[in-house]
Amino acid sequence: MHIMQSLRTKTTSAIEMEPEIIYNLIFKNALYSLECIRAGGNDKEDKNNYCFAENITEDEGEAEVFLQILTKGKVFPVHIKDLVEDYFN
Repeated sequence: MHIMQSLRTKTTSAIEMEPEIIYNLIFKNALYSLECIRAGGNDKEDKNNYCFAENITEDEGEAEVFLQILTKGKVFPVHIKDLVEDYFN
């Protein structure tokens, strides 16, 4: 597993002032995956704090564009899998 890119963003929510969201684009076995982590979220089982979308595409450019869209939109982990499904299908 090789992290190709890692981007961070801070956003606002009704509960927290500026939670930091980390997006890791990962390359493994000729496919790209995306890991999204809400900094400070201790429980990886909680879909509000962590998401791993595996094998989303084999196209590096497409994966990087999607990563930029997520970062600009300040998407939380809980929404990642729905957005992957909409974008890549």
